[in-house]
Amino acid sequence: MSRRHLLSPSAAVPRRMPGHRSVATAIQLLLMGSMAGAGMSAAQARSPAPQAQAAAEADVRSYAIPAGPLAEVLTRFLGESGLLLAGTTGLVQGKTSAGVQGRFGAADGLAMLLRGTGLEAVRRADGSHVLRTMPVVQATEAGLAEVRVAARRAADGTTEGTGSYTSRVTSIASKTDQSFREIPQSVSVVTRQQLEDQQLLNVSDALKQMPGVTVNRSSFSSFDFYARGFQITSMQIDGGAPLALGAYTYEPQQDMAFYDRVEVMRGASGLLGGMGDPGGIVNLARKKPLSERKLVLEQSLGRWDSGRTMLDATGALSADGRVRGRAVAVYEKRDYHLKDRSLEKPAIYGVLEADLTPSTLLTLGGSYGKRHENGSGSGMPRYSDGRPLDLPRSTSLTQPWTFWDTKNTELFAQLDHRFSNGWKLKTSLTRVKADANAVTAFVDGAIDPQTGAGAFWGGGRYATSSQQDIVDVNLSGTFGLLGKNHEFLLGMDWQRAQGTWATGKPVDNWMVPADVFAGNAWNPDMNVPLTSIFDPWSQKQKGAYGVLRLHPSDRLHVIAGARLSRYDFLQGISSVDAAGNRTLDSRTDFGEPTKVTPYGGVIYDLDSQWSAYVSYASIFKPQALLKAGPQPGTSLAPVKGKSYEAGFKGELLDGRLNATFSVFNVERTGAGVVDTRYTTSNDPWAGNCCYLPQGKVTSRGFDVEVGGEVRPGWQLAAGYTFNQTKDRSTETSYSTITPKHLLKLSTVYRMPGAWSNWQVGGSTHVQSKTSVNGSLYDANFNATPYRFKEGGYGVLNAMVQYRIDPRWTLALNLNNVLDKVYYERVGSTSNGNWYGTPRNAVLTLRGSF
Repeated sequence: MSRRHLLSPSAAVPRRMPGHRSVATAIQLLLMGSMAGAGMSAAQARSPAPQAQAAAEADVRSYAIPAGPLAEVLTRFLGESGLLLAGTTGLVQGKTSAGVQGRFGAADGLAMLLRGTGLEAVRRADGSHVLRTMPVVQATEAGLAEVRVAARRAADGTTEGTGSYTSRVTSIASKTDQSFREIPQSVSVVTRQQLEDQQLLNVSDALKQMPGVTVNRSSFSSFDFYARGFQITSMQIDGGAPLALGAYTYEPQQDMAFYDRVEVMRGASGLLGGMGDPGGIVNLARKKPLSERKLVLEQSLGRWDSGRTMLDATGALSADGRVRGRAVAVYEKRDYHLKDRSLEKPAIYGVLEADLTPSTLLTLGGSYGKRHENGSGSGMPRYSDGRPLDLPRSTSLTQPWTFWDTKNTELFAQLDHRFSNGWKLKTSLTRVKADANAVTAFVDGAIDPQTGAGAFWGGGRYATSSQQDIVDVNLSGTFGLLGKNHEFLLGMDWQRAQGTWATGKPVDNWMVPADVFAGNAWNPDMNVPLTSIFDPWSQKQKGAYGVLRLHPSDRLHVIAGARLSRYDFLQGISSVDAAGNRTLDSRTDFGEPTKVTPYGGVIYDLDSQWSAYVSYASIFKPQALLKAGPQPGTSLAPVKGKSYEAGFKGELLDGRLNATFSVFNVERTGAGVVDTRYTTSNDPWAGNCCYLPQGKVTSRGFDVEVGGEVRPGWQLAAGYTFNQTKDRSTETSYSTITPKHLLKLSTVYRMPGAWSNWQVGGSTHVQSKTSVNGSLYDANFNATPYRFKEGGYGVLNAMVQYRIDPRWTLALNLNNVLDKVYYERVGSTSNGNWYGTPRNAVLTLRGSF
């Protein structure tokens, strides 16, 4: 082979190369030199000049290069990065690349696009690279370690543009980018591609597809999430400090058009989530600006007059690409299968990124949305013996004059700085605020099987406001010890949630009988004063955390961590008389002293693809409002939870497919139960007395999960969970919400050959029967127990997509194909029973420019 001189980046490839589609010509210009001319020792290849190494570490930028022929992907990447590469054109012929998505240094980006091609780029002493066929790695521990390092930490987890149903890395477990194999707990992801294919529009839609997660409707417009039998009460955004989910705090109603992916880590998450139950934690990863200009338009039409328009624009805002922006706008208007239910929702999201220096990235952004909802029912009651009423699925048991109007605002900022020694400092701040005004009407009361009576109309006027401020600062990096590199993370976070809740009730509240079978009007005077006020209401959480990842050998990895948490809670409940005078009825001012929640895990690499792991994680949950007798009582000690997990994880097909098998044992102790020795207060929100700490509750089972590319053109995300919960003090089932068997599957397949413009796919959710037990409380807080069962069910969804041309696609999603009649939430005999959505279709036209 003849030798050729390397060209400078400006001479070889302009930054915007108009002729890059002429692959044969461009690749000859870019892959210059020969392998003979690239001869060098392995020591030279791994020992670049210090100046070149520093420059490479500083040259971090965003890439959005889609998958395609390797020659075309490589041409475009070299043009954007300015990297010098020597090689021969024959090396790239007939090969494809998964592309490059995210922020990388030039060398890391090059390694990313070469993954799975059988090629590698070796650095020369002068900072340039040479392309060569990847040598066969000997099956030694040292060799395996080298493969592992090359295959990981190469991306930030961004899934947009990958076309994949899995992600390479996640930050949900440690705030630093880790591959799934480096996390000794069960982690699942719903990617950008899956969100688009299955038309998942909000957080609850996405979590309904998440393996091991149960989504339970809590009201006409909000949902609760459960994993391993326990409620998920913490949510991160971009891996920041946890947001508290629940009453008075944060309702996760974000539009998925604003996000790249949704991640869930199941099991106790006290290390980074702070207080909460040991079910798990959710992380939402926002869409970030791309360096290349891109515009996406979507228009959807569906059953029940549903319509949705989405616009997503991104690109560089400065000539040098150091400032980038992105804006997403959504407008949705729709009715529902329920009578007197409709929604109108405009929302907008914007984000800016600026490379302040080659090592410092500033991100600023925010979102604003409004929701106007008509209809505010609380689901259907049942017969007093537990049998369903078998009403039509369109039954809503509300009134046409009801509404719930909400305004949501979110502001965030993030500053990332990488020091010259490779350590990284990350600071993030978020403020979320929600204000709502509502007038409601709903039905409550078990139905007498003989008379059909027993339910009454209730409702009122509401004014609510909530705000959360969260701050997270952490420092992470590597250090050498005993000839090995190890990792360390140290951080602190702060969370403050504040809220007010004011209500006013009509004079005939709970006095007018409701006819649940024929329907009847209720028209009270809702121009009533707000007479009951929850104000102040606040909770604060401060935390400091640390994680140490030690690598005693190339195969053995030990993780140890701990969190220090401090919790404070304040709630006041007041009543207001006709003259506007406020009287404080109750006040709970509670502080939980500093608690330590430890965390630990061990991972052993069996080979270059599979690892075995064990882990321990813990959590605590304050119970400020549950008080031990005698009255007025003192707050119970926190609930304590811990989870043990062991299993195997695999990164297959060069990381394009992730697989997990895990067994788990979750324990929780100390949750409050009513103490029948004392008279109980009749307001369940006012710091009630009297309660006893519950005995041990256990959740045991196993997860099997696979996600990613099964074969070229076929993406799959599937998970099966076996879960059995038990109250050890009574030897009865604990969580009646969690099914024993839960199967979830989503898939899409691109047809081969002449049919390649077509994609087919769908999803299914299959779960076993559940039982429901609990107690109804009358005005004097006297309990009437109930128990009934609900059979298992399966729901099948399908999709087909046709690519009209390179820019336009048309997709049809058919949901609940078999029109299965089922309850998506089974409540009590009094209310809270919600039918699942009947069969419906959505047609979506999507353009990308």
